[in-house]
Amino acid sequence: MKTPSTQSQLTHANHGSGFLRMLLFISWRNIWRNPVRSLLTVSALSGSLVMLILYSAMLEGMSDQMISYATDISTGKLQIHRKAYLDDQDLYATLSWQTLDQLEKQNPDLKFAPRLYAAGLASSKQNSTGVLIEAVDPKQENQVTHLLEHLRNGKADLEMAPIKNDTQDEINPEGYGVLVGTQLAKNLQLTLGSELILMTQAADGSIGNALYRVTGILSPFDPNFDRMGVLMSVPAYQDLMAMQNGIHEVAIKTPEDADLTEIQQHLQQQLAEISTQQVKSGDTLKNLGGKFVVETWKQLNPSVASMLSLSRSMLLIIGVIVISLAALGMINTLMMAIHERTHEFGILLSIGLKRWAILVMILLESLYLAVLSAIIGAVIGGAVALRFEHHGIDFSSQLPDGYDWAGVVFEPIMKGAISMEQIWQAVIMMLVLTVIASLIPALRTLKLNTAEAIR
Repeated sequence: MKTPSTQSQLTHANHGSGFLRMLLFISWRNIWRNPVRSLLTVSALSGSLVMLILYSAMLEGMSDQMISYATDISTGKLQIHRKAYLDDQDLYATLSWQTLDQLEKQNPDLKFAPRLYAAGLASSKQNSTGVLIEAVDPKQENQVTHLLEHLRNGKADLEMAPIKNDTQDEINPEGYGVLVGTQLAKNLQLTLGSELILMTQAADGSIGNALYRVTGILSPFDPNFDRMGVLMSVPAYQDLMAMQNGIHEVAIKTPEDADLTEIQQHLQQQLAEISTQQVKSGDTLKNLGGKFVVETWKQLNPSVASMLSLSRSMLLIIGVIVISLAALGMINTLMMAIHERTHEFGILLSIGLKRWAILVMILLESLYLAVLSAIIGAVIGGAVALRFEHHGIDFSSQLPDGYDWAGVVFEPIMKGAISMEQIWQAVIMMLVLTVIASLIPALRTLKLNTAEAIR
């Protein structure tokens, strides 16, 4: 059997829930008293939400492409160098092949790709220019990056084969195959099968020169490589540079979702032990090219990391501006509604309705408009962004080689990237800003003079 106090509490609770349901019902009816004005407000808010979702998808797509180009195509997640190579591009500041073997044995979960670099002069039948020579091991490189798959024409054949003369149909002595950047191929008028002569100062002080055949042209991924890059195999580099032992750079691929900072510290510790053993065996750290340096892709590409951080800040700022402008329409709608219903509010106050109840009713009206706008905007924005993600916007007719932004070459087809998290964040931002904006006109109802309102 319930006590009187319990019954009283239940009665008040029933009255409270019933009163709230009544406010919810009245608020919903109120927003349709002027449907044209309400629909215009919903259109403005949902349109701003669509723009925000599309902008978010565009920034996320560009960020994904930046990260992909910075890690999957050329840089890798981590890289190892000697300090003297980082400071001065010292040709002799190398890691030994034995060091690479030790790292591979100690870290079976990681993939390593050795690289060597040099500068030289490239000559074709039509022209000559300075080039940056890069050497890779195709088998190991394919385990770390997609560099050798990033081809515009030809194939990634870096092996030695006979060179076919373009004009006389003669079979020349064998030569290594090389890949060249798109702009370099244009400058030297190189096509697939063209002969390319490279000349450079070898590691032993002699002049290294050899004839190569162009087997492929790489799509743009880095402005410098696109303009000057020649990619060859490690044996071809060793023959040209008379440099049998030594690696300038080791690119590393880590497992997905691995902690890069933790792996970086672990590798740095292993390399410090190797360096200590090398010094004990009689070498000096200076002669070896300084200490080992392990860097993450963000440290190697600080401009890309800064752009990613900036893009997220820009999204927040642009989102607040766009939604705030649309929320001005909400303020105008509520101001007009309160002005037109002043007499009605005066009567409600005179029959005993509390001022806070009118305030809640106004806020519920704004919440209804905001939720309706959020549903429409999220559905339309999500659908358009999903199409943007799958098909993108094709600029290949105007920009066949893509475009360069912050040192990164983007493909001519701009694609977005959208997720439910992005949509939810945009929706929550719109709801919060809209309800805050509605407080401005809603608080005016607390200052209403009942007698003047009735008149």
